[in-house]
Amino acid sequence: MNPRILIAGPEAKAAYLDPYFQAVRAVGGEPELGWPKPEVRDHEESLKLFLKRYNGILLPGGADIDPRFYGEGRHIKLGVVEEGLDEGQLAIARVALADEWPTLAICRGMQVAAVAVGATLYQHLPSQMPSKINHDSSQSKEKLVHEVEVLDGTRLARLCGADRFKVNSRHHQAVREGPVPDQIGPFNVVAWAPDGVIEGMEHPTHPFLVAVQWHPENLVSRHPPSHWLLQGFIEACRV
Repeated sequence: MNPRILIAGPEAKAAYLDPYFQAVRAVGGEPELGWPKPEVRDHEESLKLFLKRYNGILLPGGADIDPRFYGEGRHIKLGVVEEGLDEGQLAIARVALADEWPTLAICRGMQVAAVAVGATLYQHLPSQMPSKINHDSSQSKEKLVHEVEVLDGTRLARLCGADRFKVNSRHHQAVREGPVPDQIGPFNVVAWAPDGVIEGMEHPTHPFLVAVQWHPENLVSRHPPSHWLLQGFIEACRV
């Protein structure tokens, strides 16, 4: 049987999350939209039982994360935030980390994973980290906007089959560097855009916890690194 993959989002997000469903199916997974009720979300053992029906977790892209979850006030350029979405995905991320569920985090999902371990974010890259690269491209979702460099020998490099390739880009926030170079809590930072924006993280001892800032779900049919990344995630969920 194909592994059951939790697309972590509420029913109201079903249409928005459809590209993730299509991408997971394209590489042999069985995606399911799932969302814990507050009483489940806020009780660790209940949340673990909720997650046990799945073989893997996908934390998808979406709205900005409320900076109160990482101890900051709101930047004037902060976008729409959704408190319930933040609370649910942060809770799922923490359990996925502690209980070693195979997890792939994409765009906002990577930011959720970082905040879950105590990191902070750039709330608006153009203001807080000016660059010639437009990370929030208004072009086609499949448009390859900039290159990423992946640290050779890492899991992400092996999954993608390359250590340098171009990706799409649709974000105005990003994970902020921590006090220890190339480390975000327990995560190793393993990929960067040419301007230094973090594009990939992975947990060195977790069975599979990989996070990327680009959107492989939009590229699965035409971009080998994204296809192989998603395929590798599904294969990890079969174990």
